Amino acid sequence: MTNSTSRVVGIGQIAFDLIGQVDQYPPKDTKKELLSFLIQGGGPVATALVALSRLGVPTTFIGKVSDDYFGKEGLRQLREEKVDVSHTVVEPDKVSQFAFIAVERGEEAQKSAGARTIFWTPGTVSPLKSSEIPREMIENCRILHLDGLMIEASLEAAKWAKGAGVPVTLDAGKLRDGMPDLVSLSTILIASEEFARTFGGNKGLEETIQALKSLGPEQVTVTLGDRGSLTLGPEGWEGVPAHPVDVVDTTGAGDVFHGGFIYGYLSKWPLRKSLEFASFLAAQKCREMGGRAGIPYADEVRGLRKGHSGRA
Repeated sequence: MTNSTSRVVGIGQIAFDLIGQVDQYPPKDTKKELLSFLIQGGGPVATALVALSRLGVPTTFIGKVSDDYFGKEGLRQLREEKVDVSHTVVEPDKVSQFAFIAVERGEEAQKSAGARTIFWTPGTVSPLKSSEIPREMIENCRILHLDGLMIEASLEAAKWAKGAGVPVTLDAGKLRDGMPDLVSLSTILIASEEFARTFGGNKGLEETIQALKSLGPEQVTVTLGDRGSLTLGPEGWEGVPAHPVDVVDTTGAGDVFHGGFIYGYLSKWPLRKSLEFASFLAAQKCREMGGRAGIPYADEVRGLRKGHSGRA
């Protein structure tokens, strides 16, 4: 078994992304020429692990794909990023998850430059089972990172981690079935604004964050895009602005934010410093097309953050 005592282990889905850039999103029943096109791996947990791996943190991804092109290429790209995928299950003769992403970029779209529209399919691969996860690895890793996309397996793994005193970080993008239970098992919840808005209903943002924290997490952060993030931690509130950058594509920014925060958490940085670094790392990703292309490596981070109070 791969040694897990120094690893961040993530459980989730690999999303394979076909990304096209347009100057402006077209009306229906028309054709539109792409300004550029690329194929790149994605997925919330998988991309967060890539960010950590580029910063020098050993990582393991656990999920389930098929033996089709999307599954094989998704695993190949993770291996290339030095993410261990030896415990990912390959289910033959199914369709792996993939997405087409239209990124809007042009003079008439400057106010939404980098905004994207995602068309995706979950594929036909069956859900990951808890019996397909090596329990010993979960109980001995440094952090378990989840996105709730393999909900039954994630809930069981979170219980194992919590029982072993392993911190659990949760990327809450959408309010799916079982997510409140997973929130209650998490140590650190970092949620999208969409998740918070759906969960809170008519509540304001601060009241919603307090309600989420009452479920059990030690820290709740809601990411707010170009408005930064708002966090309620053990010592109170932290509002951190978005790091300024010329945005090309926001795909994967939230996933990279998670990777950046986990890096700060493992480094035992103060909460605000970890949040500022997460914001910085997510911003660097937005300089390039795709969810992973712009993620900097450790040496690049040191150069980019030279003189910054929160440099790595």
